[in-house]
Amino acid sequence: MLKRLLIAGGLALCCLSCAPAIRGVPGQPPFAADLEPYDEAVDRGCSYFNFLWGKSAEIEGRDEEAIYAYKQALVCDRLAGHVMRSLAGLLVKTGQREQAVEWVNKLIALNPKDSEARILLANLYSIMERFGEAAEMYQAILVDDPKNFNVRLLLGGLYARTHDYEKARQVLEKLAEINPDSYAGYYYLAKLYQEMRLFDKAAEAFDKALALNWSPMLAYEAAELYEQEKRYPEAIAIYRRILEEDASDERARSFLANVYFRQGEVDKAISEMENLRDISANPAKVELAICRILLDAGRRLDAVIRLNAILKKDPQSDGARALLILAYYQQGDRVATKKLLRQVRPTSPAYEESVVMLARILQEEKDFSGAEKTLRQAMADKLNRRLNFYVALAMLYAGQDKIEKAHRVFTQAMADFSGNVEVYYEYALFLHKLNDQAGAMRQMEEVLKREPKHARALNYVGYTWAEEGRNLEEAKAYIEQAVALLPKDGFVRDSMGWVYYQLGDFSAAVRELELAVSFSPDDPTIYEHLGDAYLKANDSARARKAYMKSLELHEEKDKKESVLLKLNGLPLEDSQVGGVK
Repeated sequence: MLKRLLIAGGLALCCLSCAPAIRGVPGQPPFAADLEPYDEAVDRGCSYFNFLWGKSAEIEGRDEEAIYAYKQALVCDRLAGHVMRSLAGLLVKTGQREQAVEWVNKLIALNPKDSEARILLANLYSIMERFGEAAEMYQAILVDDPKNFNVRLLLGGLYARTHDYEKARQVLEKLAEINPDSYAGYYYLAKLYQEMRLFDKAAEAFDKALALNWSPMLAYEAAELYEQEKRYPEAIAIYRRILEEDASDERARSFLANVYFRQGEVDKAISEMENLRDISANPAKVELAICRILLDAGRRLDAVIRLNAILKKDPQSDGARALLILAYYQQGDRVATKKLLRQVRPTSPAYEESVVMLARILQEEKDFSGAEKTLRQAMADKLNRRLNFYVALAMLYAGQDKIEKAHRVFTQAMADFSGNVEVYYEYALFLHKLNDQAGAMRQMEEVLKREPKHARALNYVGYTWAEEGRNLEEAKAYIEQAVALLPKDGFVRDSMGWVYYQLGDFSAAVRELELAVSFSPDDPTIYEHLGDAYLKANDSARARKAYMKSLELHEEKDKKESVLLKLNGLPLEDSQVGGVK
């Protein structure tokens, strides 16, 4: 350190002794950073000294001092490109992007073909969301250097980021054509195709990327796509290869078991899970997963035997007790089910669900007083009461047409859970079920008054307005906030799509509703909305497919009939003689 200081001191003396006098700035030392550079280089020695000072300060984290020193260096030598580059980089690092843009432009002015500086400027524009300027700069670089891999990759990424998928596709497909051995090119193409829902092309791109550079990380992404598209043999092959390389990979074995189960090969799934149990750090958890597979496959007796064995070994296993409750309930053994439900401790994660389930079973048995007593007892426990107990009791009363009693339960909840906005939200949903739309909206507005960023309430109010065809711009603003808070929620995306539909922006409606079904693939209403949007977008073939899926998923007779009417109103397909019956 001392040696460096002595060297710097020597340079300073040399610089100050030889530099011509330069006009100063009041309150600042000579060579002030605010001075405009002279047309000629004033003193390269002085510039070099300040550059070294700036580098030293930057290395030691003294960013403001480094910026000052770099600017001093540029006062001494206005053509010092290396200083401009260092200064611009530090300005970016410290968030001073507009100043960075100015200095990079000066750097490019010195050498218009400086690709490094042009890439830096394009990246800056991209960071600052000046996407048009960024794209123009990348394109200009590619005119001079059409095989520049990184720039083409950056341009493709920029187009994908701005949802201009067709342009992104053109850029990345050209990249793969120019660089047929590019792992990164095929990987990003696969991700783009996946985003565009071109799943066959995505799978092909993943295959090429894996052939160029096999890695478990990429393999998992490819396998996820294959599972999504029900290409189970290909997914199995990938998981098998992962396990060949690392037999202790618990994730691969678990996913492999899941694929076997989805194919209906229950014994193979259980065999893989048993292999997993033998190497797992938590074998009890894996054993519970095996029991869940058996239950889902309808092999309840096998599941019951295993679950009782777990409880015999560990009587406090809440997970085993919860699955055993489910098994007995599915078998119709209400006596055993109720007995186990009453054993669930208030400290158990399954306690809330167990109380509500017990009350529901008693209600199904017409033992209304027993159901009420169960819920009232749970509500009386101040340490372990849950809001759901109040909701369940209100619904119990509503089912017996004791509406006033149901309202009083929510009044009690507001007192017992003072300040909890979820009480108002649940009350709003309760009123909605009673077809009291005005009351539900009042409570939702109370929710938003207390918690303006309550995503579910924003979605409810926005969707209600969209359904009614009023306040559409405000509805859109509400739902946009909900999307920002819950971007992968299918029902919120459905609301977003529906408000676009009501606004007449059918392409945006299709985009949002396609996202909605990807997040909630089992909801019939979302498919019906998607069919409506496709129809307005003049795509009757896709509308038909969406309506058919909605018809398959709907259970209520009146809703099925509504979808059938829409199906029968579609133009006939070439191969179809008549409408749907």
